[in-house]
Amino acid sequence: MPLNRTCTLPFLAMTLLCLLPVSGWAEPSARSLYRQGQAAEARQQYEEAFLAYRTALQKSPTDLRYRTACERVRLLSSAAHLKRGNEYRQAGKTSDALAEYLRASSVDPSNAAVQQAIAGLAGIIPSQTEKSDLPQSPETNRKVAAMAKPVELKALSDDAITLHMIEDTKVIYQAIGKTAGVNVLFDPDLITKRVAVDITKIPLADALQVISTLTGTFWRPITPNTIFVAADTRAKRTSVETQALQTFYLANTAQQSDANELITALRNVMDQNVRTFLVPSQNAIVMRGTPDQLLLAQKVIDDLDRAHAEVVIDVAVMTVSKDKVRNLGLQLPQSISAALQSTSSDSDAKFNLNDLAHLNAKNIQLTVGSAAAQVLMTDSETRILQNPRLRATDGQKSTLKIGSRIPVATGSYSTPTAASSAAVQTQFTYIDVGVTMEMQPVIHYNGDVTLKVKVEISAKTGETTISGVTEPIISQQAVDEVIRLKEGESNLIGGLLEDQNNKDVSGTPGLGEVPLIKYLFSTQKQTLEHDEIVFLITPHLVRTMQVDPASLKQVDIGTGESIQLRKSHPEE
Repeated sequence: MPLNRTCTLPFLAMTLLCLLPVSGWAEPSARSLYRQGQAAEARQQYEEAFLAYRTALQKSPTDLRYRTACERVRLLSSAAHLKRGNEYRQAGKTSDALAEYLRASSVDPSNAAVQQAIAGLAGIIPSQTEKSDLPQSPETNRKVAAMAKPVELKALSDDAITLHMIEDTKVIYQAIGKTAGVNVLFDPDLITKRVAVDITKIPLADALQVISTLTGTFWRPITPNTIFVAADTRAKRTSVETQALQTFYLANTAQQSDANELITALRNVMDQNVRTFLVPSQNAIVMRGTPDQLLLAQKVIDDLDRAHAEVVIDVAVMTVSKDKVRNLGLQLPQSISAALQSTSSDSDAKFNLNDLAHLNAKNIQLTVGSAAAQVLMTDSETRILQNPRLRATDGQKSTLKIGSRIPVATGSYSTPTAASSAAVQTQFTYIDVGVTMEMQPVIHYNGDVTLKVKVEISAKTGETTISGVTEPIISQQAVDEVIRLKEGESNLIGGLLEDQNNKDVSGTPGLGEVPLIKYLFSTQKQTLEHDEIVFLITPHLVRTMQVDPASLKQVDIGTGESIQLRKSHPEE
């Protein structure tokens, strides 16, 4: 029986261990997930890398490495889904495109380009909304609410009218007004005349427009069912047409120049009698004009006051330095010296002329320089990879600087002192040394990005003294170009390289130049230096230009004398 108990206990222990949950063992750790994300990112599989980084961050929320990696890949993963969705959309696969857009939105909800793509796929263009929630007194609110908007003529019937008559202007207006159920009043100064009208089956609103053009008159609504007719002259329009006031709040002007450009466009498009004022402190435009002029201004502002497109530019800066040194040869003695010495045992004894009669080999001391054999070869290679990311707005300059700043003397001045000489003070300024990259993106309507790139590489190569002041010697290489890239397309900027080949020979003249035995009588030192900097630029759109079909449509605004908007019919 004891034997059976001894055998049973280990068996039960193993059974319990096997029954324990193994999820803790099978589940990967945050570190292993981080490594999986790094491997996926190296393969440019950004969706897989983002999922691995996000899971690692969920396991260890306080680790900054995981958070940084997750945020770094978030945009690239969202851009990959967005690009795939655009491809599906161009191929006509709407459902697949919407699925990719939704995945991109779940990865990066702040990506405005994804939201625009979803809205464009659904046929929804977000409109500008204006809300006023300013604290005012009830009396003021009541008076403001009581202000009436400009009178509009009631919607006329779409029934067609046919007129074939030769009558006075007032008679023709009254005939159309009776048919449309509109009262017609005339300016006392209006001089009428008989005109021939021959129109067939046109809407009532168009009939009023035809008659006003034919008779040289214009009309404006006084009440929803009453119009006032006057002669179409600038003086009468100024005294008769309704004036309205409206404030437009700008939502996407990032700087003063944006608002100034919008004001310039409005003043050039609108009539000269339209009053336009810019209020920079409130980022608003106040306009006074006719209702049609203000409505046209609203369209111009809606078309131009759009959020600027934005792009994130991935920049990979790789520096490759290769140095090779070969030092080979035999360094023979460069000098031999001889000296005479006395044969006396006295250490203080000096050599005199009497010793010349007994001169022998013991009186001559030779000093031979040292010889050395040099066999040395070094080969070093250095690679430095930096991957900064720049976000820039359309038309705005973005600058990247990698390096250091060194002082350079710019001038000096003397300060009078009590002593005979003046104290000289030197003024210094700091200049950037290293890699400087300036990029100015221009984002096109079709999604392409034009980059104005300027790359400047400088380094301190030595020093020189000018008027007692040590100044650095700075080497400089610069590239200035304009390139056009598509979304996600990479461009390689290379060629910024420097090669140096130095060869030093030290040895016995003549013998050190014989091809076969030169290494026995001289030392040959050769140094090869190769420095190259390569830039890889990849743009990723985060917000595109938002242009809806209404912005591309032509609008009838009347004649060159006055702005009159015509409402379209349902069949148009």
